[in-house]
Amino acid sequence: MPEYITREEHEAVISRIDAEDARQDHRLEKLEATVENIAKLTIAVEKLAVSMDKMAKEQEKMTTRISKLEAEPGENWHKAVWIVLTALIGAAVGYFLH
Repeated sequence: MPEYITREEHEAVISRIDAEDARQDHRLEKLEATVENIAKLTIAVEKLAVSMDKMAKEQEKMTTRISKLEAEPGENWHKAVWIVLTALIGAAVGYFLH
């Protein structure tokens, strides 16, 4: 002979199941919000990585340009010294040949 539960026992079980459903629904909502925030964060990090890559390439270009600018006065100085030495040697050779 099967055993039956009373109406009160049945409603108590249903009440516990409903409470568990509500708790799980709340947890799922929080989880969905967390997943959405993680997705937004992932997109932001990806944009940041692209931006940093562009910035690194631009910095590399600037470093090259700065190196050229820093080297230019030295090159001009070497040219000036060369011109003065050439003039002095030319004058000395001209003086001795005269």
